[in-house]
Amino acid sequence: MTTQPPHSTQVYYCECYVNEHRLGIYDAHSPREALRWVRISLMMIAITLDEETYKQARSWLDHGQQAAGHDLEAGKPHTLTLKQRTTAATWTISPIA
Repeated sequence: MTTQPPHSTQVYYCECYVNEHRLGIYDAHSPREALRWVRISLMMIAITLDEETYKQARSWLDHGQQAAGHDLEAGKPHTLTLKQRTTAATWTISPIA
């Protein structure tokens, strides 16, 4: 007899804002899925970024995701904000039950 692991009820509410205007939302069912949503949307705009902002995005992609994953697994929210001239893009991930 095999037993199934308990079904997780944890949801991660994801949002993306640009200059305080919400552009997208997503309900993820794991930290990995939530981070993938941020990563994909970030990569879609990466070619439009100035060099310094691109370096910040690349740093998060290369190193920040691991820390974000640990925070999310601990039940803490995560926010990533990139600023370029007069534009600020912010991704948030909030664990909700």
